[in-house]
Amino acid sequence: MSESVAWSRRVRIPLPDDVDVRWTLRYLVVRTVEALERVEGDFYLRSVRNHATGACLLLELQHDAAGHALLARTRPALPAAEIIGMVRRSFDLTTDLAAFRAVASRDALLQPLLAARPFLRLPQLLDPFEGVIRAVLGQQVSVVAASTMTDRLVRAFGVPLPALEGHALLFGFPSPSVLAAAGADSLRTIGLTNAKAATLHGISHAIATGAIDLDALRGVPTEQAEATLITLPGIGPWTAQYVRMRALGDRDAFPAADLGVLKAMAAAGVAKRDIIARAESWRPWRAYATLHLWESLGKRE
Repeated sequence: MSESVAWSRRVRIPLPDDVDVRWTLRYLVVRTVEALERVEGDFYLRSVRNHATGACLLLELQHDAAGHALLARTRPALPAAEIIGMVRRSFDLTTDLAAFRAVASRDALLQPLLAARPFLRLPQLLDPFEGVIRAVLGQQVSVVAASTMTDRLVRAFGVPLPALEGHALLFGFPSPSVLAAAGADSLRTIGLTNAKAATLHGISHAIATGAIDLDALRGVPTEQAEATLITLPGIGPWTAQYVRMRALGDRDAFPAADLGVLKAMAAAGVAKRDIIARAESWRPWRAYATLHLWESLGKRE
């Protein structure tokens, strides 16, 4: 991509009434990887790697609060329909949450959480491979530590994009083939343990060679997708469910062993052994219930 590559024209994307974009931006701020993205107030800029073509581009969003819309453009330019599709998926704009709200409003645990934050949506990572790698890097560490390690990975193996005036350099997320070719020894140089480097290399090789097709997992039952994902090295039930939530759009994914879920459920008086059974009545909306559980901890903290 050369410096002469132009931005697309801005596309205006009206927002449904029940969308809290500022909450989504705050959610993204906490998980920002500086090599990939910037969140500044109502402004969001990030690189996007098309995992099908390998091409990298920039996606810029501006929240028009007065007009309750998002203004979006890409560099290089994409057709308006493609930009709209990316934004709607990334910000989860097309889901009708009336059914989830009906479930939550009848549930003694979820009802007060829904009342406190009625318009939460499920932010999505557009590149499912990025979602898998970030989930693995987030295993058993804090959000900040995971973001730091992801930043190192992207700077070491990603594709640098042309600098924009007023912004630090951004990179495209490395492709499965790049990380597979790098090998575990090179991956260790960013500070990964031997086991974690081997895991990232094994996952990248499996996806690069077509042993696992992440796109094929969209829309299949949660349990079937989990069974496929855990065939990847280093992927257990928590990671599989998190990937389903954040990268594959599964509205019923439920990381029952997640530390935040455990804390929120304990605060609500639900014993660890009873969590999965307690969440059964939330189907097929357990991913949204998870967001509300996480948010409840943030409000208490």
